[in-house]
Amino acid sequence: MSDLKAICGGGVEALLPHRPPMVLLDRALGLDGEWFEAEVDVEPGSPLHQEGGVPSYVGIEYMAQTVAAYAGAEGREQGGAVKVGMLLGSRDYQARLPLFATGMRLKVRVRKALYHPGGISAMDCRVVDAATGQELAAAQLTVVQVDDVASLGDLA
Repeated sequence: MSDLKAICGGGVEALLPHRPPMVLLDRALGLDGEWFEAEVDVEPGSPLHQEGGVPSYVGIEYMAQTVAAYAGAEGREQGGAVKVGMLLGSRDYQARLPLFATGMRLKVRVRKALYHPGGISAMDCRVVDAATGQELAAAQLTVVQVDDVASLGDLA
């Protein structure tokens, strides 16, 4: 397992191209070759929080940001910079509840299903309740990493 404190200085923001208020992850927990894990605390001050919690459809963004943090951690571990990635699509997103309730701590775990450096990749993603280990949402995301967003032209 890699030393994330050395890679990101302890803050998940160092791994993401996002900036507040749209950094939805609270902590990066682990990086181990094929997987990466992050945590989200569902609190009233959390981005996208509504009465009672965060709608479970936000889980797909938790997954996407965890994939981005994974790519950022790998890039920084290899001495490079954090690159921009794009979510191309999701496959079979299933949430087992309508709302991630206030007070929950979520673990978001992503694993490479099909990986092509610098190209399109598929990532298996899970959101689990950190207290119980119960799976709350799952999907497979298709993502692409780009060197320069401007190179995408009208798509950017």
